[in-house]
Amino acid sequence: MILRHSFIPVNNKRLVNLCGPGDEHLRRLEEALNVNIAHKHEDFRVNGAKKDAEAAIELLQAAYESRASLLRQRFGK
Repeated sequence: MILRHSFIPVNNKRLVNLCGPGDEHLRRLEEALNVNIAHKHEDFRVNGAKKDAEAAIELLQAAYESRASLLRQRFGK
């Protein structure tokens, strides 16, 4: 299943923190939840099993709102 999500309001600093250096945070989330994440600016696409894709969107939104601290806590760095 492919889910789409846009982060509004757009905040470039938060997006950079969310993705991590070289999209490292996204890659870790992909590995942990067995999903694929693609993005262009604030528009994200998550592909995977429905439950996993929904969990990824939920974590991404929570991390975006808290300046990516959730991803650092859960996956290190």
